[in-house]
Amino acid sequence: MADKEPTIDNLTSISSRTKKKLRDAGIFFLKDLMLFHPLRLVEMLGISEETANKIYEETLRILEEYDRIEYGFVKLSELEEREKEKVFLHTGSKNLDNILMGGWSSGEVTELAGEYATGKSQTCYTAIGTVFLPPEDGGLNTEENIGVAVLDTENTFSFQRMIPIFRRFDIDPAQAKERIWVARPKNTYHQLKAIEKLVKIVKDLNVRLIIVDSLTKLPRADFTGRGQLYDRQRIIISMIEKLRRLALMYNLVILVTNQVVAVPDVRFGRKYEPVGGHVLAHNVDTRLLMSRGSKNIRNVKIIDSSWLPPAETKIAITDAGITDPTE
Repeated sequence: MADKEPTIDNLTSISSRTKKKLRDAGIFFLKDLMLFHPLRLVEMLGISEETANKIYEETLRILEEYDRIEYGFVKLSELEEREKEKVFLHTGSKNLDNILMGGWSSGEVTELAGEYATGKSQTCYTAIGTVFLPPEDGGLNTEENIGVAVLDTENTFSFQRMIPIFRRFDIDPAQAKERIWVARPKNTYHQLKAIEKLVKIVKDLNVRLIIVDSLTKLPRADFTGRGQLYDRQRIIISMIEKLRRLALMYNLVILVTNQVVAVPDVRFGRKYEPVGGHVLAHNVDTRLLMSRGSKNIRNVKIIDSSWLPPAETKIAITDAGITDPTE
């Protein structure tokens, strides 16, 4: 790998005017271009399809020279070395850490699905507390200025709700709140644009954790009925694929929450499945299904993963985040 990461200034096939359009869109490094399909660049920048294809052809050539392991064909042994860069973030519950083989994994998107009041948001908020811990305590804070990005489509995230979590992990709330960046999308298009803006935010603010709570609420509200199902699924896959590429490129931990729908079951009468169908199922790395137990106990089940075996455990929901049950 070359020492200096290539930027759009390395492109010789486009004009300075087109480079300015890329910068205005928050795209400075060539690998950031890989988050967007050429046709999306046409739409975003107002350039021709020919220009967009020219950008991608040169970008791929430069990136393959810069990082053959990431962008070219390599031996499995070389790929194994790259996989060792994966880190794990403490969930707040040892039970949950155990079934996740160490905690929330970097370089992938983890989905938390469940009915209302099953602890999805509180589980995500606990991660916002633990991320500021040093690595020896299960956090990702190797530098003083790491950041967190939250897309709060549920309009429920607040500083007051985070204070007990910060205090539990001995994190200074006054300092932490200056490193958490929150967007509250108002519709599906706004949500997609916010996800695209993460390209610049991740670099500028040294973001290590991204929370999307919830991924599917706005698409479900904006696209109703079978006639709009295709459009809804298309935009969901666009969102989740951009998040996955961000996770891989910058070795981020990304958690997204999802709603569920009740479906008839011949033997048990009713069961719940995550919203989003096969489009979402095939494009997240690990899927967790959360359900209510007695009192503050919640059941967490791995229902699908690209690398984890099926498993189930119990956690407890408290004002200070998730933890292990005491009973």
